[in-house]
Amino acid sequence: MTAAPLALAPDQRFLFNGLRVLVVDDQEHVRKWIRRVLQQFDVTRVTEAEDGRAGLALVTEPGAEFDLIICDLKMPNIDGVEFIRALSALRIQTSVVLLSMQGERVLETSALLATEHGLRVLGAIAKPLNEEKLLPLLQAAVEEPLQPSPAPPRLSQDTLRAVLTDGTLHMLYQPVIAMATGDFAGVEALVRWTHPVHGLVGPDLFAGVCEESDSLSDWLLASTLRETLAFMGRWTATGQPIKAAINVHAKAFDRIDLPERLLAEVQRAGVDPRQVTLELTERSVATDALRMLDVATRLRLKGFSLAIDDFGSGHAGLAQLRRLPFNVLKVDHQFVNGAAESPSKRSVLEASIALARNLSMTSVAEGVQTRDDWDLLQALGCEQMQGYFIARPMPEVGLSAWATQWMLHHAGAATY
Repeated sequence: MTAAPLALAPDQRFLFNGLRVLVVDDQEHVRKWIRRVLQQFDVTRVTEAEDGRAGLALVTEPGAEFDLIICDLKMPNIDGVEFIRALSALRIQTSVVLLSMQGERVLETSALLATEHGLRVLGAIAKPLNEEKLLPLLQAAVEEPLQPSPAPPRLSQDTLRAVLTDGTLHMLYQPVIAMATGDFAGVEALVRWTHPVHGLVGPDLFAGVCEESDSLSDWLLASTLRETLAFMGRWTATGQPIKAAINVHAKAFDRIDLPERLLAEVQRAGVDPRQVTLELTERSVATDALRMLDVATRLRLKGFSLAIDDFGSGHAGLAQLRRLPFNVLKVDHQFVNGAAESPSKRSVLEASIALARNLSMTSVAEGVQTRDDWDLLQALGCEQMQGYFIARPMPEVGLSAWATQWMLHHAGAATY
């Protein structure tokens, strides 16, 4: 070993000491060696994962934050490339170093792939790692902070038609937790687009454009349903039936045959309609209110749940609740995040939960980000919650790893 840390400036040594590092490698002796090399630079906040699956479980833990991920490429279960893809889908904001005993070309292409996925790659280096290779990477990690990407431009309908058919739209799933037990209660299915320049972007960019066109709106709904139901069917086939909430624009309720179409899709996927919740934003209004009431009622008769989403963010919430047979009320994140410190947010939150209880609806809090807000929601009797404090939206492979981790360490209200 060299005396590399003795040559560091005191301020740099202090910065290195604060780095939070995740080492992902399937060989224990390699992980120990990397930890030892990191210690030469006073990097002691090191977490280890034996493969990509374990790494995903760690990065999706509530409150998990890493400044640097050092990842091997060739691993069982989930290899380094799959791990990179999942990090991108999760929008993990961290720096990455790739390690491998593969040839230089494999390292180069892996680094290119990770960069194309929108990750910040500090380097791709051949094993074994040593102080000489590591020092410039640590310096880059502390001296070049991550910069937010500029917002992508709004899509035109013509561009969106191409996007809808090129495979760059895909689904992520955000876990929902039952407050009374701490059990994993299901997911919300969220559609995302992998932009060639800006990386992963949410529906704010393209949902509005879809809603301007009946054909695009129908296509997006059909695609979302197909992928989500296929995911639910795979879990059901393994003996783990899972509930999922799917966002639906009110224009879909203009189709009088919507209940029959949805039921046929659900049955084809081997899913019980009672596992499916259709979410309508409070601001969403159908063209024909009478037809919407007809369709909504028949959906409930066929076993589907209906959720009013983003409750409190619009002006028609109470009128919608009075007219339509909703059985789930989702409180908008703007009233949940920081409610423990804001009397006004707490008042809206408390009133929304009480309203749901009085109407025999399931209350769901969106956007939970802190333990204080979790505790407040529990005290107010909120039934379910979702948010970054629990887990970020993630791809199916990440959800499987997260669910295993949650059930092992966090199931049961008394243990969390």
